Amino acid sequence: MDNNKIKRFPITYSQRRKNSLGPLHVECQISGRYLKFYKNSSMLQGGEFITLDVMATPTEDGKASKKICQMIVTREDLIEALNNITPKE
Repeated sequence: MDNNKIKRFPITYSQRRKNSLGPLHVECQISGRYLKFYKNSSMLQGGEFITLDVMATPTEDGKASKKICQMIVTREDLIEALNNITPKE
């Protein structure tokens, strides 16, 4: 195969990390932490409860990520919070 015909599409470090972590992870843009969501939620009388872990990316290669804490929030609270965020002008 002729390597001169291969076009490489550069991606950002952030996109590469997102690709490796998967769609249920939200990475902090300035620290080595990320949110790890679980695929299934729980429907209860108070709403839809979503479990997520706050994780720290390992500083050494080959080490596993460390869970800092676990949170259980409602989808409704997340959406409400996001809807009230506006960009600085």
